[in-house]
Amino acid sequence: MYYNIKGYDINVILLDDACGVPGSVWSNADGSYTIFIDAKLCIERQQKVFQHEVEHILKFDFEKYDADEIELDAHSA
Repeated sequence: MYYNIKGYDINVILLDDACGVPGSVWSNADGSYTIFIDAKLCIERQQKVFQHEVEHILKFDFEKYDADEIELDAHSA
């Protein structure tokens, strides 16, 4: 799946074996992003994970260096 949200190119991949991680987002060399989501989650949970990962992109979290700070920030909003 491909999305363009606020000018950001975002690819979404559903993983059958996500190793217990609901989702993650990667910054790609071409300036796009790839969001990985656990395919075993129900659709409602997948949507919440997608929105959570998009928020990381929109909040410029890839410019931050402290993962704990990023997640604390993301979950307090």
